[in-house]
Amino acid sequence: MLTTIRRNALDLALLLLAMASTLLMFKSSSDPRPEFIKGTWGEQFFNPFPIGNQITYDITVGVIVSFFVYVLVVRMPEQQKRRLLKTNLLRQYNVLKEETIIQFLWACNESASTTQIERLKNRQDFKNFFKENVSESQNRWHAVMNGLNETKISDIVHELSVFRDEVEYVLAAVDVSDPQVFAFMKRLSRILRGGERWSDDYDHVKALAGFMWSVHTGWDSVNGFTGKDVIADMIDRI
Repeated sequence: MLTTIRRNALDLALLLLAMASTLLMFKSSSDPRPEFIKGTWGEQFFNPFPIGNQITYDITVGVIVSFFVYVLVVRMPEQQKRRLLKTNLLRQYNVLKEETIIQFLWACNESASTTQIERLKNRQDFKNFFKENVSESQNRWHAVMNGLNETKISDIVHELSVFRDEVEYVLAAVDVSDPQVFAFMKRLSRILRGGERWSDDYDHVKALAGFMWSVHTGWDSVNGFTGKDVIADMIDRI
């Protein structure tokens, strides 16, 4: 939010500078004044300065030209690129959630229908579904952990690697000026890179399950179940 405010403040400042330069350009111009301002308060305002009109005119024209060059060559392409990369990263994040949900459903011998996958993309529904007891001794998430074999974990790790590549590409291609967002995305990248070593070893399954539980439910060790999709929120703030 702070970064957006700063970016908008800079855009507003540049726009006001361009508008002020436009007024000064007309005031210092040697061209005849338009007929429609004669006899109005604007006629006196647009009277040339006693001295320095040519210098003022040259400077203001330079400012106006620079402003339009900045908007057309820098600002607009940058915004378009940022929107494109954010949209693509959010799409890849959505694919990651879908593909991992499929693996979790298969791991606990549940049907991975399209309707079910869409429903479980909701954090509260995901939590409620996998917290349900399937026996006296375990809930469905325990069944998932027991059912994550080498093949399923390999597929999940592959999806995490694809998403990590997208995160790292965005960090390299876009100037992320918000320190909080930048730090979060760098931490996420490190976690995802470390996840390349995850296997069907018990400790690895536990680490993988803990991370994916946090992703799908919005749980964190400090605040518990927040109900927030922090990754999506951070991507949106890039």
